[in-house]
Amino acid sequence: MTFDSRSGRIGRRSVLALGLSALAARGAFAQSWPERPIKMIVPFPPGGGADNAARAFGEKLATLLGQPVVIDNRPGASGNIGAELAARAAADGYTLLFGNEFLATNPALFKSLRFDSIRDFVPVARVASSASAIAVHPSVPAKTLKELIALAKTKSLNYASPGVGTGPHLYGQLMALNTGAKLNHVPYKGTAPAMADTVGGQVDFIISTAAPMVPYAQSGKLRVLAVTGAQRTNDLPDVPTAIESGIVADPYEVWYGVLAPSAVPKPVLAKLQQVSEQAMRDPELVGRLNKAGYDVRVVAPDQFGAEIRRDMERWTRVVQQARIERE
Repeated sequence: MTFDSRSGRIGRRSVLALGLSALAARGAFAQSWPERPIKMIVPFPPGGGADNAARAFGEKLATLLGQPVVIDNRPGASGNIGAELAARAAADGYTLLFGNEFLATNPALFKSLRFDSIRDFVPVARVASSASAIAVHPSVPAKTLKELIALAKTKSLNYASPGVGTGPHLYGQLMALNTGAKLNHVPYKGTAPAMADTVGGQVDFIISTAAPMVPYAQSGKLRVLAVTGAQRTNDLPDVPTAIESGIVADPYEVWYGVLAPSAVPKPVLAKLQQVSEQAMRDPELVGRLNKAGYDVRVVAPDQFGAEIRRDMERWTRVVQQARIERE
């Protein structure tokens, strides 16, 4: 290293040498990474949709990386607690976040968050998705989604969702904004109680995950009118999409994916993304996720990031136009 005593500055060649040394060090770190277990924060309780998908993906990722992937459930505050922990974690590739749509809905619903879904995280892999469905109690005289909306223009209808600020809640408000229908939201603490009250006739219809509705549809306890995804589902192949019905223009799916703190070294991020894509193309993992009711579609990390941004824009617009009170 050369040092100019008159100017007090390090020579240009020394600066270049320092830069090359730093690049070499980062490259060596990426080659040796991971050298210890990786923690994947799931901001929801064990046994739910996010947790089940995270565990299936984590097992395959661990096999490919040669290190355990430890699931760390940190539920609370609609996912905000776990997301904040992940955002503040060391950006060394050893702490990841397994997120879902809350990263797009919460910025619209909470006045202040201690993390930024876009600035603090970088997408690694979109792991799975699941469409929601719209189902009515048999007493409701509507055989199609168009008929349901027409009925809701003549009188107010109550719809159940898994909770305030969830995608199904906001999707119902989106339909109301698009059509002028009178839709009154009735929030529940999860899908199971929302489904139970819809089957019992306490509410007119429900918007929630499609898979749990299948046995009720088969037994005639619910009538499924539409699914919210871009295409029909394998579970309900005869049920049209809401897009086909002409009620909404864009699909809605609950997505699940892996993100890393945004400052993670680029070589480590590239390795994470490459191995994650390899995992998502594994027939065993795809079959396992499909059997559990998830759809699997491999997309590039930048496409996954664009999907998160689109959802943030859509739900922010819905919250503002529907005048949903922010927490």
